[in-house]
This record gives sequence, C-alpha cells and structure tokens, in this order.
Amino acid sequence: MKKNNISGFISPFIFLALAICIIIYPKTAFTSSLDGLNLWYSTVCPALLPFFICVEILIGLGVINLIGDVFQPIMNFLFNIPGEGAFAFIMSIASGYPVGAKVIADLRKKDICTKIECQRMINLCSTSGPLFVIGAVSIGMLKNSYIASTLLFSHYLSAISMGFLMRFYKRDIKSRKVYRRHPFTAFSKRIKENTKPLGQVLADSIVNSINLILMVGGYIIIFSVFSGIILQTGLLSIIADPINMLLPKTKIRSDIFAAFFIGILEVTNGVKASAPLGIPYIAKLALVSFFIGFGGISINAQVIGLIHDTDIDFSLYLFIKIFQGIIASFYSILFFHFSIFVPVFSDNTLKPFSNSLLPSYVFKISIAFLTASLFFFTLSVLLKITSKESSM
Repeated sequence: MKKNNISGFISPFIFLALAICIIIYPKTAFTSSLDGLNLWYSTVCPALLPFFICVEILIGLGVINLIGDVFQPIMNFLFNIPGEGAFAFIMSIASGYPVGAKVIADLRKKDICTKIECQRMINLCSTSGPLFVIGAVSIGMLKNSYIASTLLFSHYLSAISMGFLMRFYKRDIKSRKVYRRHPFTAFSKRIKENTKPLGQVLADSIVNSINLILMVGGYIIIFSVFSGIILQTGLLSIIADPINMLLPKTKIRSDIFAAFFIGILEVTNGVKASAPLGIPYIAKLALVSFFIGFGGISINAQVIGLIHDTDIDFSLYLFIKIFQGIIASFYSILFFHFSIFVPVFSDNTLKPFSNSLLPSYVFKISIAFLTASLFFFTLSVLLKITSKESSM
C-alpha cells in the first residue's frame, strides 16, 4: 500500500512540472511539439499506418495461422514459441517499432498464443526497421553508409540473442501449438469456417489502425516536448555535475551526457545529438547501437500502451530490452573493432581505435549503462506497482 502511494504521488508531480515548464517556456514547447508532429505526420504515419492495417487484415483473415503452421518447427526449435512468432518477427523487421509489439498484443488478445509464449516472443519481435537504421541513422545522421551493416547486424543479432535467451523462460512449459503436416489444408478449412465478411474485416482494421497510429503520434509529440524542455532548463548539467564529482575518473562531458539522456528518452533525437560528439567513432557507434536496441522510453511507452490490457509482463520486457541494448553495443564494438561488416578505409575516423583507448571508453560506457540500468530498474518497479494499482 505504501509503495502504491509513492508511485501515485510521483507521477502527478512529474506531469505538473512538465505543465509548468510548458507555461514558462511556451516557445520551446511549441517548437518541440511541432517537431514531433512533423515527424509523425511526414514519416511515421505514412510508414506505419499501411502496415498496421495489413496486420489487422491478415489476422482477421487467418493468414497469420497459415504462417504459424509453416514456421512452427523452426520457431519451436530455436525459441520455444509457436510459428506465429515468425509473422511477428517478419513484420517487426519490415516496419520497425512498434509493429512487432502490436502483433504480439493482438495474438494474446485473440488467445492465439499463451501469456508465456507472448512473453518469450515480445523482445525477439520488438525491433527497429532497416529503413530507419540505414536511411535515417547511417546515411542521414551519421553521414556514413558503410557502418549501416554493422548497426543492422548488431541490432538484429541482439534481438535474436534475447529471443534465444527467453526460450528458457519457464522452460518446463512448452509451446502448446501442435505442428500440422498440411498447413494449407488447415488454412483452407479456416477460410470456409470464417463467416466474417471481407468488408467488415477491412473496416474494423482501418478503425483500429487509425486509433493506434494516433496513439503513437501522441507519444512522439509528448516525448519530443519532454526532450526540448529538459534541454532548455539545463537539467542535464545539474544531473551530470554531481556524477562527475562522485566519479571524477569518468569526466563525463555535458554534451555526451545530454546525448545519452536524450537517446534514452527518444531514439531519433538521441542519434542526432550523438552524431557531432567528439569521441572515438567506435564509442559513438556503441552509443547509437544501445539507443536503437533499447528503443528509448518513447518507444517502450508505446509498447506498454499496446499491451496494457493483456497479461504480458512489461517489467520483464523492459529489463530484457535494456540488456538487448547493451548486447547490441557489444556486438557493434566487436564487429567494428575486428572489421567485421566494415570495409578498411583510409579515413582515420573510420578505423577501429587503438587498444590504449579501448579500456577508458569501455569504462565510461559501462558507467553510463550502469546508471541507465539503475534508472530503468527503478522505472520498471514503479510501472509494475502502478499497473497493479490500476488493476485493483
């Protein structure tokens, strides 16, 4: 009861402080809100809305069951999940955040998959899209198309690693789905049994998808305002100075801390803030990989909005997501340092940095990740308490 009172006491003050800051800094709030709206209107909505509608239609027509029957053996063997996980994984890779989480939520709501199966799937199927990693991040912000393969392989390999790790989650409980030797025969039978008209399926899919894309837009705008207000108020310097006093060996610069904090809030702005940092390229690459792998609070808030009316444990998802970001950073350092997926260039900025610099930057990155892990552990506990309170 005491914990519930604490969580209920903190949340109103956070948003009250945000409202006061919006009144004090109206221009910053307006500009940040407009930036978020433009991002949603010009990029996110055109990219995601067609996928949302297609996912709804495919689920309504039973196509997802056909894909599940086809991929059942390999998904069950590798990840201990039903074949429908392949559909969620493919859609997540094709369109990025938060389509995979939306598919998982739909599978749970329609009771196609159990709670345990969805819990094993959700981290595997929560990934960024290749267009964002290659186009927006590598070419657009980092101005380097050659590191796209490193970021891409690091990201997807980290998701697959988490999926394989989660196969041992309650491993005594096996996936309930039974493999069908003739999936197309079963699909044909489902088509005959489906009495819902195509027009109704299409209409329901459009309505549900528009509601979802509006929710995603709201999250993008509010977190864009959060980032703008935090930068405007100088809050990051207030936080960074005590850390440097407690840990003088780290000597974290304010611009590095600002980029890290903004990336934790929202991926795109975090990558944009990291691009001009004067740090070794491999450290910058590790930082960007962490942002993409973790997804930022903005993306994960969208996930909790999608799964809030299911029994999927968001706290466990968030914990694994933090670990996924760290593993993605490790993979990117490994690939870049040993020139895996990276051509050899004459430009010094693109060469793996020397071994003498490696320990100090690994230490600083580790400190940053440790701080983030502690922050998100506290956040996950508060979110879990809040969700329990709302269900009572």
